[in-house]
Amino acid sequence: MRPSPTVVRTAVVRTAAIAAGIGAMALFGSAGQAAADVAPGSYTSTTSSSGIVLLQRDARVEGDQLVLIGRYPIHRTATGGYVDLFPGHRVILNSDGHGGYRGPAYFGGTVIGAITLTPHR
Repeated sequence: MRPSPTVVRTAVVRTAAIAAGIGAMALFGSAGQAAADVAPGSYTSTTSSSGIVLLQRDARVEGDQLVLIGRYPIHRTATGGYVDLFPGHRVILNSDGHGGYRGPAYFGGTVIGAITLTPHR
């Protein structure tokens, strides 16, 4: 006896949701990991894609917020943090070891470019 199409559809949707959750945890890390701060201060923010600078402007980190075009909460990670600029658009801020941060920019889970925060000296 074959399962009904409804049972099969439900199983496929459930499996896809579980796979998406596992993929997100692998990509963005899981809760409870050791955290590092993105250091407060003034930066130059550079957004690029395929080696082409798309936007370069002054930015600040104030407490746990990135102040760029708006104010965005910084979610701490073991290597710096990440910021959700708007739904589906996340930038990763990994310490570069020289006072700045760099990392990929994602849209809907796909890498679309990169961000760099260079400290003003």
